[in-house]
Amino acid sequence: MTKANRVKTFTSCTSQLKCIREFVADACHSFAFSEQKTNDVVLAIDEACANVIRHGYKMCDQGCVIIDISLQGDNAIFLIKDNCPQITEQKLQPVEHDLCEPGGLGLCLIRSVADQVRLIPHGGKGNWLELTIKLE
Repeated sequence: MTKANRVKTFTSCTSQLKCIREFVADACHSFAFSEQKTNDVVLAIDEACANVIRHGYKMCDQGCVIIDISLQGDNAIFLIKDNCPQITEQKLQPVEHDLCEPGGLGLCLIRSVADQVRLIPHGGKGNWLELTIKLE
């Protein structure tokens, strides 16, 4: 594992979110992101993983979340893989609603931090969510 390519598997338990945040922060520091950019990226990945645990695995701690972080040109790529039932691109679109009501704000946050968010089609089970973030 080099500084430019990091992969780690976590259990689908909310107690793992702290470890995920530390893993992502370490990668961001190796990419020389500013402290503010690091905090934003960590928050976005934390939100995406919390959504996987809460909505995908329905709080069952028997699943896994794989975080694959790499560099591609002048972009940092954060790939989140799970074994949950597959979702559609439509599920990743934030909907307009009352800001005081719960739900959907995390997707807005993720999209505001990442330069590109996409669901990667693949032949296997689960979902692959890719966040592309330009290097500073």
